[in-house]
This record gives sequence, C-alpha cells and structure tokens, in this order.
Amino acid sequence: MRHKMRWWWSLPLVHHRTTFFLTFLMLFPALMAVFTQENEINMPHQEVEFWAKKIGNHIYHLSNAFSQYADIKTNFENSEAKLQENDGLQLVKEMATDVTNMMKFKVEAVKRIMNVAEEASLDKEYKQDEEVEYYNAKRLNKFYPPEHKLKGELREGFKRLTLTENSHFDGIAVNENHSSVHVPTNVYDKAPDVINAIRWSGRLDRTFKSNYELDPTLSWQYFGSSTGFLRQYPASSWVMDEKDPDLYDARLRSWYIEAANSPKDMIILLDVSGSMTGLRREIAKHVVLNILETLNENDFVNVFNFSVETLELVPCFRDTLVQANLENLGEFKKALNYGETKDIANFTQALTQAFELLHRYNKSGQGSQCNQAIMVVTDGAPYNFEEIFAKYNWPHLQVRMFTYLIGREETKVRDLNWMACANKGYFVHVTTLAEVREQVLKYIPVMARPLVMYQSSHPHVWTGVYADIAGRRGAPGLREGYRLMTSVSVPVFDRKKTSVRTANLLGVAGTDVPIREIEKLVPPYKLGVNGYSFMVNSNGYVLYHPDLRPVHEEANAEFQDILKPNYNSVDFAEVELTDHEPGPRSNHSELLALRRDLIEQRGGEAVLDVKIHMDGMKRVVQRKQRYFTQKIGGTPFSLGIAMPEGYGKYKVHGQIELSRVIQDPRGAKAMDHFSTGNWTLHPDWVYCEYKYDQNRVDQSPEDLMKDFLSRAQKPHWKWRSTRTRPPPEPAMNQAQCDKDLVQSLLFDASVTNVYASSNRNMEDQLEGKNSVRHYFGMTTAFVATRSGLTRWIDLTRANPMDDAAQNNHSGEPHFMKMHNKAIDEVWYKRAVDYYEEDNEAYVYSVPFDAATRNPDDVLVTATRAIFIEENSYRKAPAAVVGVTIKHSKFVEYFKNETYKCPSYPSRDSNCKKAKTCESKSLDCYLLDDNGFIIASENDDDTGKFFGTLEGTIMESLVQSEVYKRVRIFDYQAVCLDTRLEPSIASILATPLQWIRWMANWMMGNIFWMLVKTHLYTLWDPNQAWAYTHTERDIQYPDLEEPPQDVFDYKEPSLEEPRSVDLPEYLADDGTEEVLPEVAAPDDIPRSFDYDNATEGSGEEDVLAEYEDVLGEIYYDIDGMHPDGKVPPDYDPPYGEEDGDFPSIELAYINKTHPRPCDKEVYLYKLQNHKLQQEGAYKPVKGKLSNCHTNGCGRPFSVQKVISTNLILVAVNNLCPCESRKVDIEPVEVDYNETMHCNRLLLQHFRKRPSTCYNYHPDEHEIKLCGGAGALGLPSLALLVLLTLVHIFNNLSFGS
Repeated sequence: MRHKMRWWWSLPLVHHRTTFFLTFLMLFPALMAVFTQENEINMPHQEVEFWAKKIGNHIYHLSNAFSQYADIKTNFENSEAKLQENDGLQLVKEMATDVTNMMKFKVEAVKRIMNVAEEASLDKEYKQDEEVEYYNAKRLNKFYPPEHKLKGELREGFKRLTLTENSHFDGIAVNENHSSVHVPTNVYDKAPDVINAIRWSGRLDRTFKSNYELDPTLSWQYFGSSTGFLRQYPASSWVMDEKDPDLYDARLRSWYIEAANSPKDMIILLDVSGSMTGLRREIAKHVVLNILETLNENDFVNVFNFSVETLELVPCFRDTLVQANLENLGEFKKALNYGETKDIANFTQALTQAFELLHRYNKSGQGSQCNQAIMVVTDGAPYNFEEIFAKYNWPHLQVRMFTYLIGREETKVRDLNWMACANKGYFVHVTTLAEVREQVLKYIPVMARPLVMYQSSHPHVWTGVYADIAGRRGAPGLREGYRLMTSVSVPVFDRKKTSVRTANLLGVAGTDVPIREIEKLVPPYKLGVNGYSFMVNSNGYVLYHPDLRPVHEEANAEFQDILKPNYNSVDFAEVELTDHEPGPRSNHSELLALRRDLIEQRGGEAVLDVKIHMDGMKRVVQRKQRYFTQKIGGTPFSLGIAMPEGYGKYKVHGQIELSRVIQDPRGAKAMDHFSTGNWTLHPDWVYCEYKYDQNRVDQSPEDLMKDFLSRAQKPHWKWRSTRTRPPPEPAMNQAQCDKDLVQSLLFDASVTNVYASSNRNMEDQLEGKNSVRHYFGMTTAFVATRSGLTRWIDLTRANPMDDAAQNNHSGEPHFMKMHNKAIDEVWYKRAVDYYEEDNEAYVYSVPFDAATRNPDDVLVTATRAIFIEENSYRKAPAAVVGVTIKHSKFVEYFKNETYKCPSYPSRDSNCKKAKTCESKSLDCYLLDDNGFIIASENDDDTGKFFGTLEGTIMESLVQSEVYKRVRIFDYQAVCLDTRLEPSIASILATPLQWIRWMANWMMGNIFWMLVKTHLYTLWDPNQAWAYTHTERDIQYPDLEEPPQDVFDYKEPSLEEPRSVDLPEYLADDGTEEVLPEVAAPDDIPRSFDYDNATEGSGEEDVLAEYEDVLGEIYYDIDGMHPDGKVPPDYDPPYGEEDGDFPSIELAYINKTHPRPCDKEVYLYKLQNHKLQQEGAYKPVKGKLSNCHTNGCGRPFSVQKVISTNLILVAVNNLCPCESRKVDIEPVEVDYNETMHCNRLLLQHFRKRPSTCYNYHPDEHEIKLCGGAGALGLPSLALLVLLTLVHIFNNLSFGS
C-alpha cells in the first residue's frame, strides 16, 4: 500500500496529472456552454417585451398622426352617417331582377336575328353568275408594301373598309355600319351553297345595327351558317398569326353546337384491330378527337377500343358514361396516345356492349335522358349485323348510328352505310386527315332533325362561361388578357317547302354577353368589404366567382397567362372551402345543400364557416359567412351573394343629395369636396357612363365624374340613373349614373377632405413632427372608403430635400395609383378583418418579393379600419386609413431600438455586454400575422415566409399556439409534368435497326395485301382479320380545348311503338335508290391539290392545321422526318395509301406538359388571444431542446408588438440546430389510382336542361343518311387490280 502511494505521487506522474487537470479546467467552460448554454446565456425576455412595446407605441402614434385617423373618424361620427341593416334576401332579389331583365333583352335581340334570317333564306335562288358583295374579314385593308411597284395600293382580292377603334369592343377597330364574314380554311367560299348563304345573310346587317342602337350594351352579334362561315357585327378585320393557320370554325363553338343539338348520351367505338395501322390509325384518332370536340357539359360519353375484346379507352370509366366536361375529355384525349392495334375486330361484342350500356342509362334515369348515339369508327365491317339492331334498337330506334369508314376501301362502304341508314344515323367515308373535321360535323344536322321539324319552337340556349380568346374575332394580344363571356343563341331553320322531305338547319344566331356586364348589375359597393357575388349554372359550374382563376399564373414563363385546362368547369364546391374539411374533396353537407339550392334555382339562405385565401394564396382568413341565392329567370343560372357574419350585417349609409347642393347657391360646390390631396375612383366600378355614345373618347372614372358634376350644375339637369332597359329616347350626350353610389361618394369626399393642398399648409400641419417623419421615412398618407374613393397626400413634398421624395426614380407608377381599388385591395380587406382581433391595431405588410427589389423602392404599408359603431353588435366599416413607410427607414428604426438595452439610454460599451439584437448570438425578426418577415437584420429576408429560414422555430411557434396552421386545398391547380417526346436522334443508334425495319415493312405489306383483297374472309366471314401491330408510345398534343356549356331541352314524348321500313333511302342528291346497289358519294372530299390551291378556296394550309396546331402528327407510314414532323413540302411515297413503312423507334426528349391537378398548402394565422395573459400581452418563452447531436438547444422569445399585427421574435443561434424548411408553396395532392378514378367518377347533383328534342313522328320520311358507292368490279378483277397497283407503288418508292 505504501508502494502504491509512492507511485501515485512520484514526481513525473505528478507533472502529467497536473497538466491533464489544468487542461480539463480550461475546456470545462466551453463544454458547459454546449450542453448547458441556457444556464450560461440567458434569453433577454424582458428586453424583448420592452422593445415590442416601445416599437408598437412609436409607430402607432406616428401612423395615427400622419394618416389623420382621429380627424376622419370624428368627421364620420359627427356627420349624418347611419347604420342600416343589410337585408341579403331583398338585395339578391333586386340584383337578380336586374340581371334577368338584361338577359331577356339579349334573347329578344337574338330572336330578331333569327326571324330575319329565316325570312331572308326564302329569297330567290342564287344564280351561278351572280356577283355577291360582302366583306371578307380576312381580306380587309391590306396594301402593297413600299418596295412593290404597286406600293400603297390595295392588294388584289382585298377590300377597303373604314375601321375605328371602339372601347366597347375592347379597343378593336370596327365598322358599325357593316358586318364581316369569316370563312374557315377548310371551307371553299365559292361553293354554291356557301356563297348563296353569304348572299341572303347580308340582309342581317340592318337587324344587327338596329339591335345595337336599341341596346348599346350588346356585344358581338353573329350568325353561324351550317355551311361553315360566320357573319359577325360589327365588321372587323380578322387578325391572323403568320405562323399559324386560321383554325376557327363556328360550327365547333359551344354556342352553335348546343343550339343545334339537344343533350345526348354517346358511345364511340374505335376499331383497334390489326388493320387499323398507319394513316388509318391517325385518321381514326382525329375522328374521335373531333367528335369529342363537339360535346359539352350536358352530354355523356364513353369511348371503347374494340378488337377481339371491347375495352374502355380509359380504364377508370368502366361500364359507365361520364359527363363530357373538360377534365373527362382530357382523359380520353390523353388515352388515345397509347395502346396497340392487334387481332381481329369483334363487332358483335362491341355493338352489344354499347346498346346494353345505353339502355341501362335510359331506364335508370342517368345520363342526359335525351338523345342517344353510337359512333363507329372503323376501316370496314364484315357484314351489317342486322340481328343486333333488330334485338336492341328496332322498332323504336332510340339509338342513332353514325358510321365512319376510314381509308380508301370502297368495298367496305355498303354494310356501314346500311347500319347508319337503318338506324336514323349518317354514314361518311373519311380518306384523308384534311377532311376529318368536315366529315365529323355532318352528324350535327342529323341530330338536329327533330328540333328542325317542329319548326315552331326555337329554344334559346345559354352557354357556360368561356374565354373570348381572339380566335373568332382576331382580337390582338391572345395572352395579354381574357374576357370571360357567356352566350345566348337560337337555331335558325330552313322553311322552304321541297318535294323531298328534308330538315335543314340553316345555322345558329347568337350574341355574346360579357360577364363584366352581369357584374355591373351586381355592384360590389352594395355588398360591402369582403362581400362578393357569384353565379352558378345548372351543372354547378361557376360563371364568375372571386376565387375563379381561369389563367395559369405559374412562374414557368412558358405557361404564364395561359388558360387552365378546366377553367370553365370549376364547380361551386371547389371555390368555397368550408372550415371543416378533413381531407381533399370531402363533401360538406351544408355546402352541398347550398349548391343544390343554386342548381335548382331556389331562393334561400345559408350560413357556413369558411376558409378564404388571399394575396396569391399566401394568407388565410377564417370566418362565418351568410349566403343568399336567387334564380335568374329565363336562364339556367342562379345568382348568389356572400357577406361576412358580424360586420357584414350592417352598412354605413351616408349620402349628400346632389340636387340640394345644386339648388343652394351659397353652399359648397360638389367638386369642392375633392379640393385637397390626390384622389382616384375604383377603376372597375361604374359611377357614370355614356351608353349611347360609343364614339366618345375613352375617359377615366375620375374624368367622367368631373364631367358629370360640371354638367349637374347646369339648369334643367336631372338624374339619369343606370337601368337594364334602355329609355324610349336615349340621349347621346347624357351620362347615366348610379345615384346611390355617386351620392355616397360625395359624402365620403366631404368627410375625408382633410389633407392640405399646399406645401405651406402641409408644413404647418407637420410642425414639430417633420424631423420624426424624416427619421422614420413616412412617404404617403391615404384613406380609402366604402364608395371606392381613394385619396392621398405625398408627405415627402412637405420637405423637398427629403431623400424619400426621390422615390419615383424607378419609373414605376405611384403606389396609390397602382392600389386604387379601395375595398377590393388586400390591405383594405385585412384591416377590416383584423379589426375583430384588435380594434386599435395597424396592419403592416411588405411585398413578398421585396428582397429582389431595389431597397429604396420597397415600402411598408400600414392600414387601420374606421368603423361606425352603435354598440358592440351593431357596427360596420366606413373607411380604411393608412401610411406608407420606406422600408429602409423602418428597418433602421427597428435596429436602433433592438440594439439598445432598456437599462441604458444609448448603445454604450456596457450595453453591448448585455444580450441585444446586435449580438451575433441573437437573431431578431418582426413577423406579421401570417408569418412573413417585415423586418430583420438581413435585408434579404424581407417579405419571405419565416419558415423558409427558421422552419423548426416556426413549427415550435405552431406547437406553442402562437400561430395556427390552416390547410387549404386548391382544386384549380395546374401541375407541370415533364413527359417524354420522340426524337429522330435515335436513328443513329445502330445499323442493325435498318434490318429490323425492313423485315417489319415486308411482313406488314404482305398482311396489308391480304386485308386489301378480302382473302381473310376465307377463314371467317364474320370478323375482320389482320396482323398484330404494336403502336409506338408517341405523344400527340391535345387538340384545342373547347368551351363546355349548357343547353335547354324538353323531355322526349312517349309514342306508341313505331315500325320502321328499311327498303328504300335517298342519296345525298335526293334521288331514290335501293340500298344494296349504292352509288359513290359525290360529296366526300378527296385529297386537295396543295400546290395549286388558292387562298380562300378552302384548300389552303389544311395539313398545317393538323401538323402545326392540332397535333404533332408522326406519319408512321412514310418514315420519320427531323423533329418528328412532316414538312409542308413532303411528298409521301405512297400518295395517301394505307401501306405501312417500318416504324422508327424514337429516342425521347423532355417536354413540359401542364395538366389539371389538386394541390394543398398549409398557411398560418396569428392567434392573438394565445399571447394574452390577464388582458396583457406577455412573452412566450421557448426552447428547441436536443436539436443537435451534441444535445444543445435553441431558446427563443416571442412578444406581441402592441397596436399592430406584428410579433417580435428573438432566436438564439449558438446551437447549430438542424432546421428543416417549412414552405408555403402548394404541393400536389398524392392520389393513388383508385382515388384518382373515384374523383373522376364523382358526380355531384346536376339539373338537366328543361327541354329535349329527340323524336319527331315524321322523321322516317327523311331518307338522307350519307352517300355510298356501288362496286362494279368482281372480286377477282379487284384482286388483280389492287395487286398491280401495290406492286407499282412499291417500285416507285424503291426508285
């Protein structure tokens, strides 16, 4: 034991032990700082509380002083302003009555056009040599260029027409004395039927003009002819892009199709047997796509691929019919790009399945409950399958058959023609891509026959909402803005008596009704701040709503300002978000009950708790709202209004009677109330307008108001209030004004007339405050009122030497001129909503992109609401006052205060030892009520969401209930996918590919010969046999999306069973013939001679229509070309035969593709009541414990900044915690395949149109069902001839 003690205390060992001990003592403080830093570093909770109070008090008193809050509030209270209760039901009834009257006048105008058109069509017949004068919209006012020898002269074939820009027509140059005619590219304008219709429709000009004179609110009036042209008034030039062909065809527009057809259930049977390859496959696809283009939201449809089996094109739509809205049609279009052609076509199974599905829908009350049709797209049928039609469709003929023969096979005509003729349908033979559209459109007049034959009934149709996108009238600036419209249209019938029974649809007459005109009759000022109106159709889709966002606004520049795929089929349940949603697309019973009331056009009332996002879906408000609904008579629409519960129950009523001001010569003149400061009016509200003088120079609302008030001072002046019916004798130079709005404006102008008009007066008012203003950076004081008045004064002008006065060097418009929409501004809405949280608080905000701007241009906006109160329950907002502050000055003040200790008067050396925001260990932020950074020590943080910098701290604030996280769903979102597109680059992959291609080509042509010569019938005469061909995964871009709209129909009348006679039918020329011996149709367009085609002949750029716009078509019969496209001068080696050249396996390139999707985002809302203890705001003390592997933590302190919407957050940053990012960018809702299908199949309640025309007892007398050709060559001779032709083509290709 004694030895061990000597060893321990031996001299060398004592030296080493001492060194170790001293080293440990040196490192101990650092180790303690890591593991127990809160004991060593105390968070300055008391200092944070002090800073928050001082900052709040300071900016509150400054904002009050410069905004002149007290003076304006006193003026309101001392004036005659009173509170009135908002009777929502009475208000919505009055608004609905005005809209109903306006809609009625549009219908009357359209029916006048219809009557004149039907009378004009009875004029003398057109003579071949007769010259028809008209203005071709595509051939106006085009002159030879200066370098041409005929410079300055009108080009040959063009006409001169004086066109004047008209603000009523969006600034488009028009001629109000004439109409112009648009002829589609695929229509020959010299064809006898076309030129004859152009001739007699010229009589409509007088009707167009008289309609416009009677009702100057009328927009474009038009007549769309069944021959293809469009006559529109007023005349305008059709602006076309040199790079793109003119694709507009009125017959594909919703206003035309819905007026011409009653709703329908449709099944499309697409033959995908092995013979449907190459050009046949492409033609068949485009036939289906064009059929889908003719459908609308009142139709129901499904597409089946059939070969050996009959399968749904979209697996989700199994054994059902789906509503033909844009989303479902998009699913069909996308699915057409995939699949394979193989095996044989089993027509028996396909037809049986189609009939059984249609019969089930007819009996169950599902679908349209009107017309039913089967569309067969094939390259031939082995026989006519008479037994199937006898079983399922005779004798009642409830289902019409339309057959489309693809390819040049004349031998296949007979059976398909018989199917159509025997079942009230129509047969067409489609041989080229260029004629697809024209041939598809032939089914529409057939579906319209019952409607036409009744003659006496002309049901008018109202479409759903659609965007006027310059296509029809060529308005410039396709992406610069869209004008939302609805249209009313009526069918126009041919009343001529002929020896052969016909039912010809001459066309459709219609007019546009801009949604803007409807909104004028539902003035927002009557609803108050945060109140709004909306309109819903019979399918539950909104025509307008404040949350309807039709334009894509993603950051991706490629799709910026492009219409969303489903913009016109947004359901009411998708824009009203209840506050009780457990998940995406959850069905809230109270919301669905309100939706049903709107669809059934029942007047009613409902109360819902809702979530409302604003400011680009970055802020959220939760509140209770009261809804009121009322029908719009004569339409399928219902009007609804929503008003906040609480302050929305009442409104401030204060007016200055203009007639009294005029009659009192000693009193102040009306304009005297606008004498101080700058002022603007809400740019979208109608205070006054000159309805009957469209040629007036366009004036701003301010200029119109000045003009009106000056006119009101003249003798014999009287009110001409706005109305929905024009007066008997309209006055061209008299403004029509909204009396209530104008007199409320005068009242507001009088009580807010507090700003000095000169620099001297301003200096007097700011005496003693000027240095403070200069220090804090106040730039503007403003007030906005319930009447849309915004007035302001530039505080910097009181001191021209102030550097803040130089705030316009960026060239941007003044802040108040950009934000002049008063109650519609976000800062106005937020101030009113926050009044419920803190009635003394100013609401502060900065731009979200402040960090990317010039720091000198960034402004802090502070606003506070002024309420008129009678008690705690009866109150209503009257105005909002505010100031703008230079952000750099605001941050300077923030730093100056938070860098000081409360114990010291200035930042001396002793203070620096304390913990202030100047310390590198402490980060300080000012956050607003939604979690955005208003000020921090780093300018790059300004405007950003706090969670992107301190995600873990933000989550802790949520857990501490400082912020509440609110889940928002966006059902109008667009997702950008990167999809693979084929590229020709892979042809260099390996030379062995060529051997495989050649083998495939040879085998393909052998099978092609068997099919062409009908040798397959030796095996089985009942089915079409062909070789297996696997289609490449080539993507075809979607066709132009059609607007989906609404339509009225009447229920079918039930008749006794009818017999059907099948022996005799008429060809297209009206001659009687026996069905088995059919003649070749003369009206089937053949291939155009593109080299010799002339402009306006109907042959120009037809292939370009499909190549450049409708789809990037890859012609797999002829090999591939660079970029996978066929060049305009490409000469196919087979002409347009159906042979198959071996396909090239393509490489893939990335291409961004937008698609509709659902997104979700979590937004944040400050919970003021959680920060209060015993009526006072107390700091929230927190710590992120064990947030690092070494066990350290991050303490933080939170304090409410009094009289603001801000909180001060101080965070200790010594511990290197791993902080995850908490973002507020919406992300896609991840649906699995089952959930995706369920969403597509979800069908909310809808109301069918009230009228249906699907039967007329005399329709069997019409024998026109499409032409067909008779074959005169025997089968053996045909076999020899086809063999020789095929060999010759192969030799030509080889050479």
